[in-house]
Amino acid sequence: MNYYTHGTQITAAHGHMAFYGAYAMVVLCIISYAMPILRGRAANSEKSQVLEMWSFWLMTIAMVFITLFLTAAGILQVWLQRFSSTPIPFMAAQDQVAIFYWLREGAGVMFLIGLLIYIASFFVSGETKAKVA
Repeated sequence: MNYYTHGTQITAAHGHMAFYGAYAMVVLCIISYAMPILRGRAANSEKSQVLEMWSFWLMTIAMVFITLFLTAAGILQVWLQRFSSTPIPFMAAQDQVAIFYWLREGAGVMFLIGLLIYIASFFVSGETKAKVA
């Protein structure tokens, strides 16, 4: 299997999802926990938390689509370069999978919007609900 998939967009798809799930989510969680404390608050306002939830879903859904598009590009790349009876060179294969890169860019823009919303949530003021004892 490694002979066919190594160095293709399948490898890139795995890397994107693994890094996002294993590292980026942990960092975002720590920032979401620490930011209110660093700013002298017990918790973020409800408005800020709603923005954080929107940013989480936008970034997560975008990353899923980025991974799906890279996986599709990788499958086609494996077929064109390594599995077919008439394999084509790397750059010729890249021309054939270009549509997946454009789709990936659209998902990347969606991810960027989610990230900007996440950063904006740090600056949203409002009241937090009082703690019930």
